[in-house]
Amino acid sequence: MMAEFRMPTQRLQVLLFGLMLAGCGTVVPDASAEKAGEAPETLGEAQALWSDKNIVSYQVTVQQNCFCTAGLRQPMRVTVVDGKLVDVKGLEQPIQDKGQLTASRLTIVGLFEFIEQSTQRDVHKLNVDYDARYGFPRYIDYDGHEMIADDEYQYELSDFRAGAAR
Repeated sequence: MMAEFRMPTQRLQVLLFGLMLAGCGTVVPDASAEKAGEAPETLGEAQALWSDKNIVSYQVTVQQNCFCTAGLRQPMRVTVVDGKLVDVKGLEQPIQDKGQLTASRLTIVGLFEFIEQSTQRDVHKLNVDYDARYGFPRYIDYDGHEMIADDEYQYELSDFRAGAAR
């Protein structure tokens, strides 16, 4: 014969209420998404966000895909100090012809200008994704003319750090 187990009614109610609350759960917003907000959708919004941050010195990794030498298609660590390009290092191999590198395609301000100039021309394709926190272009996909094979460029920016170290 089994012993009968009885729980007092008040304890049972408290237990059931606790289980019911636990089942509801709590949604906690992602702190990084809240801090970063929505990514800018237009060049003007992105430039305004970048300008508001007042960043003149930074490091960023730039990977470009273009009709150019392999040394220029590798990830490059770009250092900008007081708004000026001061260093570019190849992350896979030394860059052989640094004379082909220009600030207009490696700095954030230069890439903003490239995007702006592209919007003023009749280009075949221009897709840009901007960084939600700082506004800089994270990814640019450009094709000037549909029928020309060597005028496509893609730029991907990553590992951004404000306040560049020399």
